Amino acid sequence: MPRFAYQARDGAGALTSGVMAAESESVAQRLLRQDGKFVVKIKPTSQAADDDAPFTLEQAARRVKRDEVIYFTHQMSIMIQTGVSISEALESVAEQATSEPFRAILNDVTQHVNTGTSLSQALSRHERVFGHLMISLIQASEASGTMGLMLERISAYLTKERQTIRKIRGALMYPIFMLFMAIGVTVFLLIFVLPRFSRIYEGRGASLPTPTRLLIATSDWMINSWYIWVGSIVALTIVGLYLRTIPAGRRFYDHLKLNTPVIGSLFRQLYVTRATQTMGTMISAGVPMLEMIHITRRVTRNVFFQELWDRVDARLQQGSQLSEAIYDSTLIPKSISRMISSGERAGRLGQTMERIASFSEVDFDESVRRSTQFIEPIMIVVMGLIVGSVAISLLLPIFSIGRVMAGG
Repeated sequence: MPRFAYQARDGAGALTSGVMAAESESVAQRLLRQDGKFVVKIKPTSQAADDDAPFTLEQAARRVKRDEVIYFTHQMSIMIQTGVSISEALESVAEQATSEPFRAILNDVTQHVNTGTSLSQALSRHERVFGHLMISLIQASEASGTMGLMLERISAYLTKERQTIRKIRGALMYPIFMLFMAIGVTVFLLIFVLPRFSRIYEGRGASLPTPTRLLIATSDWMINSWYIWVGSIVALTIVGLYLRTIPAGRRFYDHLKLNTPVIGSLFRQLYVTRATQTMGTMISAGVPMLEMIHITRRVTRNVFFQELWDRVDARLQQGSQLSEAIYDSTLIPKSISRMISSGERAGRLGQTMERIASFSEVDFDESVRRSTQFIEPIMIVVMGLIVGSVAISLLLPIFSIGRVMAGG
């Protein structure tokens, strides 16, 4: 049955919107009038009606991609800066949305904006999708009348954030792939290749070197007791996932992120870069200092940096400057605190933060490049040592068998 998106006013004059199924547009209008509503606008739509929706808004929120939110902020900034109303801009972006979950979220936001709710309040219903930072910045822009410009800044911020995350994922993906490749090849050799060599060696009655005997014993154990090591891997995976859900486990993982050789420096720079980007954007938007620190803490994904922002918050409430509050931290480079101090004295903290963010981003890119160049040869050597050791242990008895056969 066709579906129609409508806007209508109820008996009290309040504007409502929704989607309904009807045989035709005229039937849809008649049903709305029978429901005591005066139709303002109605048009066919491919959106599912609320009763037929394949998912709830909460389920939809879990399926929205970050790229869709970036596209939303970009399109909204363009339309609002060209004079399009917020309601019309929301409707336009919702119609262009390629995924049903995001369209459902945007339609809900549009419906609440049409009833008089501010955009920030409507977005706050879906904080999982849009994030506390974005909602706070839009709320600040509503008071200053600079929403179009703010959405443009949010779009740029989210784009940089996405690029930064992709860079560190790319830097980590190669060594992880190589490690699993080495483990996979080793397991394949032990389970499928070594038993064939073992039968050959037994038939020849050759005396096996110690490395080969250990390798054969390991192979026999893996084949005969597969349920033990497979079960151990599954159990360790479950324990590892569980640890990420409890405070002590998250603290352990976050400690590893910051202190693992090579990788630790990348994560430190990542958190510093994101923090300076966040603070620079908020200061320029006129967000108060304490609220800025609260939001920065909320968007930080590391418990040690969260504790840092808690300490900074306490120092600021005691009357300290931001540069003084972060100066003693081992997580923030002293050069950054000195630049912040200069910005505070000049009354240009927002611009200073944005410049620090730009410098930090360049340093981060260079660190990713250096780390990748450092890790790649190490992983190749490690993989070669693992696979090479297995191969050599397999081939050692062949030389003994050759000598036995030559001696006749």
